[in-house]
Amino acid sequence: MLREHNVVVKKPRGVELRFASCYPNLYRSAMSSLGFHIIYDFLNSREDTYCERVVYPQAKSLETGTRLKHFDLVGFSLQYEEDYIHVLEMLHKGGLAIRKDKRKPDDPLVIAGGPCATSNPLPMSPFVDLFLVGDGEAILPNFLEVFKKLDKPRLELESFLEVKGVYLPDNPVEINLIQDMEQAWKPVHQVIPETDEKRLIPAFGRSFLLEVSRGCTRGCRFCMAGCLYRPRREVPLEELLETAQKTRKSTGLNKVALIGAAVSDHSRIEDLCQQLLEKDFQITLPSLRVESVTDQLLSILKDSGLKTVTLAPESTWNLRRVVNKSLTDEDIFAAVEKIFQHDLNVKLYFMVGLPTETDKDILELVNLIRTLQKKAPRYSSLRVSVNPFIPKPHTPFQWHHFNYKEIKNKISSLNKEFRSRYFKAESPRSSLIQYVLSVGGVEIGVVLERSLQHKLSLPDWQKLSPHWDLESDLPWKNIQVGVSDEFLKSEYYNALKGDFTPWCETFGCQNCGACP
Repeated sequence: MLREHNVVVKKPRGVELRFASCYPNLYRSAMSSLGFHIIYDFLNSREDTYCERVVYPQAKSLETGTRLKHFDLVGFSLQYEEDYIHVLEMLHKGGLAIRKDKRKPDDPLVIAGGPCATSNPLPMSPFVDLFLVGDGEAILPNFLEVFKKLDKPRLELESFLEVKGVYLPDNPVEINLIQDMEQAWKPVHQVIPETDEKRLIPAFGRSFLLEVSRGCTRGCRFCMAGCLYRPRREVPLEELLETAQKTRKSTGLNKVALIGAAVSDHSRIEDLCQQLLEKDFQITLPSLRVESVTDQLLSILKDSGLKTVTLAPESTWNLRRVVNKSLTDEDIFAAVEKIFQHDLNVKLYFMVGLPTETDKDILELVNLIRTLQKKAPRYSSLRVSVNPFIPKPHTPFQWHHFNYKEIKNKISSLNKEFRSRYFKAESPRSSLIQYVLSVGGVEIGVVLERSLQHKLSLPDWQKLSPHWDLESDLPWKNIQVGVSDEFLKSEYYNALKGDFTPWCETFGCQNCGACP
């Protein structure tokens, strides 16, 4: 049984626009997404709009049970490439033609936003009318004003090109981001589920989400978010504390999950956690940077109820140089030991398949993990997750190829080394699919539609695997996210040489192109 608090109730006939905010993944993931909460709260703050939520596998809204075909606007949040097929399923079940060229003039306008829509929307372009490149609350106000002026929006798509951040395939677009976090929307009245069913409980349990910052400029060469959303913008401490207290009052929850691409890079992170603790909040957060692990911060987090600290060393020293992560093994050992001294558990994330990686690197990774396991006071104190590296658009590694056979062999080797319930390796097959969907072009849409009827085999996906090089005409060439191609290429060369690029917030601007 599921009960929800803070659901918005409006009279559908009393508004100009009905907006279906669709999340093409399960309810648990939807309610763990800060972006999903922001869009819902932001749009419903407008008197002219009623935003209702539609969550996979359903194609009717949670608020009124309305099918997608009866809305004015249908918007999808594209957070994960493997959700693309769910979008097609939801369109079909919602009474809409899957392909945009098969829909009627009076059908709802179908749009999509989120990191996948910002980075490379081409695979979804046969099904989605328009894409929002950037932050929703920066784009939607002007977008909705244009929409309201048009008699047949689906027949007048070029009218939306006047709105910064709106992408219509074959047209150039510039990302539209909130420049000052004081302008970012803060969803104080978050919808809170109350349920005993595990499959419905959000990732952070009974907690509300508090956005600490957006963007990251650390310069990890594999990280798409770190390239898309530069520069880093943080919310001032006083505003965070005020928002936390308002959200606690509206939700009735004391537990707060700190959200952001670089939470522990906030200039006042220890002060924030300390003051939240003093105000009787419980605190949780997705992960910490190894550099941010201090006794003071760990003491605060433990006192607030945190039980596990997540770190991402990524790989061995040689490959950390390749990805531009200047952590030494000694830094990692010191951080992990410190966490164990506070009687907290540790979860570690590693990758395989990075550029220049050799069998020797895999052997060194095995030795690194074994050394870390020996430091754990109990087997259950340390959990290790290994994921295949997937090249992403708009990163220095966008030209690197995903070698399925090599990845599979490396994962198989690691699984044999670590036969434990506390060691987990992601499926190479799933990673191959994600790679194809991440860096493919418009032709992938045909494959997605076909896969609705017949599940594609592994050889089918392997045949679709692109081989981009530095001279290739990339599918996402018309999407300008700020970071220049010249900078990405120079970073790719630096990676192959194992050269570090200093963090701009400490050592000065590196001329990536993201800042005005």
